[in-house]
Amino acid sequence: MKPYLASLLLFMSLSGMQAAQPYQTGSHNAQIKTLLVHPVNDWKASPIIHLGSDNQLLISFDELSHDYKRYAYRLIHCNKDWKPSDLALMEYMDGFSENDLDTYEPSISTNTLYTHYSLCLPNDDVKLTVSGNYACQVFDKDNPDEVLLTACFMVVDTKVSIKNEVTASTDIDTEDRHQQLRYEITPRGWQFRDPLSEIHLTIRQNRRMDNQVYGLQPQEVNPTKLIYEHNRALIFPGGNEYRRFETTTFKRSGLGVNRVAFERPFYNVELFECEPRTGGYTYDQDQNGRFLIHTIDNEPDETTADYFLVHFAYPTSTPSLDEGLYLQGDLVENRLDESSKLRYNFERKAYEKTLLLKQGSYNYQLLFKPSGSKQARSFKTEGSYWQTENEYQVYVYYRPLGGRYDQLIGYNELKTAF
Repeated sequence: MKPYLASLLLFMSLSGMQAAQPYQTGSHNAQIKTLLVHPVNDWKASPIIHLGSDNQLLISFDELSHDYKRYAYRLIHCNKDWKPSDLALMEYMDGFSENDLDTYEPSISTNTLYTHYSLCLPNDDVKLTVSGNYACQVFDKDNPDEVLLTACFMVVDTKVSIKNEVTASTDIDTEDRHQQLRYEITPRGWQFRDPLSEIHLTIRQNRRMDNQVYGLQPQEVNPTKLIYEHNRALIFPGGNEYRRFETTTFKRSGLGVNRVAFERPFYNVELFECEPRTGGYTYDQDQNGRFLIHTIDNEPDETTADYFLVHFAYPTSTPSLDEGLYLQGDLVENRLDESSKLRYNFERKAYEKTLLLKQGSYNYQLLFKPSGSKQARSFKTEGSYWQTENEYQVYVYYRPLGGRYDQLIGYNELKTAF
């Protein structure tokens, strides 16, 4: 069998096996750390680029060793629900089904040895030819059926204009705990035919997946405009500004850090205890859940920043029996699972969590999630305030009658400014 055909068959087999679960950015191996996905030279931006433009997306991560690994990657086109689309590989990209990941550098003078890998897309080996959602899978060529990480991103082909508004005067309260959105979608140079079945919106707050909104129906419909307003699903808890801490040096305690101490083989960072913030809103200039890798002791950051054990604690004498407490933010890949869940220490009377994190500046919040629910809540831990500065991302998908995949035809990010 020809090598290309064998790779294609393996690719199709892996896609079929994972079709039941939506793809989500995250590492699937304990040795893979600090996965980042964003446009080149813009670490704050969402992982989205424009079809046919010179924009590139940067995917980077660390593997905790200096051992040589034969890493490769594959791309999977997805529908709006992040499950594989019906498109064949040659219908959404020009290039081979698998390509080597050959840009890497070992860490320099760090206690924790690691190798830093990076990948830019599109590149000379891969050209993307349609819009939509994409999942990039990285794997070891010596064991290609084991995916080490998944990096999700989007390619937009703008065909609509998006006008949006956010207000603290909502349909359920006024300047209290919530924020309400309004969207107006207008096609550029064409008309909607059957927008109720062809147009689909996905809306996120600060790129969170647990409380994202989809399946909305517009309140006003005509061939040249869709208006989404006065919909309960467009009302979000305001939440609070993210908590922050900095581990940019081992020489002293940074922002939010109580103590730094070396306990072989790691520096240990003990953060100040996380008290509930339900007593009223206080402004803070956060980055809405992001983190930036940085060290002030050496350069470049990518290969000289070390890994520290960071200890979180949330004291309470009454643990919740029907809710779990989770860290939320990019530092835990926005996942609400065992990797982000705090455990209650009955002796200390506090929820606790320890993470191995690369030096930098971090944002996070603490959220309770009821058992059986997918959505976490901020009311008991962070409070919820109408003044909170949030970012709202809207993605507009289009599948015409007879279409075989969901086109991404619009994207917009709105920042609150009350």
